[in-house]
Parts: sequence; structure tokens; C-alpha cells
Amino acid sequence: MKTQLQQFACPIARYRGDKNQFSQEFNIHLQSFAYRVSLLAGLHTGGKLPTHETYQQLLTLWDELQPYLSLIADSNHIPSSPISCHSAFNALMTIDNLANSAFPPALDAD
Repeated sequence: MKTQLQQFACPIARYRGDKNQFSQEFNIHLQSFAYRVSLLAGLHTGGKLPTHETYQQLLTLWDELQPYLSLIADSNHIPSSPISCHSAFNALMTIDNLANSAFPPALDAD
């Protein structure tokens, strides 16, 4: 049972999708992943976390989500998506390429 502070700091919304164990378990981990990614983005945007460290932590979070992605993909309840897990990873790689390139002055922070 979570304390009130834990519930406030890391909220989990009620799941309204398919009522099967695989979908519900995946949803819990997906919400946790999304919350942690938003925290990393906020810390990076606020200048509290360097780009390379943010990227490494995003990769770690992605790796932690992988077993649950395969659980859903292997489930007979949910048809497999034409979008593979690797396409999301490639999107992260694009972020890395952007971080290493020079941004136009209009996008620089004040």
C-alpha cells in the first residue's frame, strides 16, 4: 500500500482498457515509465541534468520496460503492432543526434 506522499509523487491512474492481467500489468509499468521520463525531461530542461546523463537514464528506463513490451506483444489478447520496439529506440537515437548538434540561436535558452 502506497503512502499518501507516494501516491501524490507518483500517481497511477485507473486503467480503463481490456480487463486482462497482461494489459493491466503493462499499463502500470507504462505509467511509471511515462512519469519517470517526464521527470527526466523536466530536470534536463531546467538545467539540473546534463544531456548525456539524461540520455543514459532514458535508455535504462527503456531497457527496464522491454520485458513488459514483449509480454504484451506475445499475448494472444492484443494483436502485434506494425510499429516495432526498435522504432521507438531509433527515436531515442535521434534525440542523441540532436543533442550533439548545434541548435539555432532561436532555440537556445536565455
